[in-house]
Amino acid sequence: MFKIYNDDAYSVLDKMIKDGIYVDHVITDPPYNISKKNNFATMSSADRIGVDFGEWDKGFDLISWIPKAAQLLNPGGSFIVFNSYRNLTPIITEMEKNGLVVKDVIKWIKDNPMPRNIKRRYVQDTEFAIWAVSSKGKWVFNVPEDLKYLRAEFHTSTVSGHERVGHPTQKSLKLMSKIISIHSNPGDLIFDPFMGSGSTGVSALQLSRNFIGVELEKEYFDIANKRLKGVNNECRTSNK
Repeated sequence: MFKIYNDDAYSVLDKMIKDGIYVDHVITDPPYNISKKNNFATMSSADRIGVDFGEWDKGFDLISWIPKAAQLLNPGGSFIVFNSYRNLTPIITEMEKNGLVVKDVIKWIKDNPMPRNIKRRYVQDTEFAIWAVSSKGKWVFNVPEDLKYLRAEFHTSTVSGHERVGHPTQKSLKLMSKIISIHSNPGDLIFDPFMGSGSTGVSALQLSRNFIGVELEKEYFDIANKRLKGVNNECRTSNK
C-alpha cells in the first residue's frame, strides 16, 4: 500500500495529526540548505551539477517540521533523517526536545564521490543520517544473519545508469533498502515527508512495507508516482 501527496509537507503533517494517523517509522531526506552558486571549473568537464541543486534547497527550515512528524510516530518507531554534517547538531537537539532518543549517526560513504576542488580540499564522500527512536516501546534492529554486528556505515555508489531519474540528490535503492531492512519489519508503515523522486518508497514497497510520502515539487512528485506505481504493479504480478 502507498499513498502520496503533491503538497507542502507541513500541510500534510497537520492533516495527519488532525486525523489521528500514526506511522511506524519516519525515514526522510529533507533539503540540506547547502546549495550555492557553482564556481568550479571542473563542473562542466565532469558532467556534474555542482552544489547548486535548485531553489528547493535554499532557505529551508531544517527543524520546524520535526515536532509535527514526531507526534505521528508509534511506540518503538525509528526516526531517520539524512543531512549534511553542517546540520547535525540542530537536528539532533530538536529531536531530543521532542521525546526522541538519538541512537547513532549513520554514515553513507560513496564509492564515486563528486570530484570537486580536489587540489585544495578532501573529497566529500560522506553523507549522514541521524537515527533516533521513540522513547516508548522496543525499537526494530534487524542484524543480518551472516553478520555478528553492524557498523553505522554503508558503502554504495551514487545513483547512475537506468536507476537515475533526474533528481539531483537522489539516494540509491541499495542504500535505502539496507536501512529499511534493518530498521523496519514487513508490513510496517514508513512515512517520508520529503520524498523527492521516491527512492524511500520504492525500497519500502519492494521490501513489503507500506508507504506514505509527500513532495512539493510537481516534477519530482510525478517521477515518484510513476516509480511507485511501477513497483506496486510488479509486486501485485509476482503475488498472483
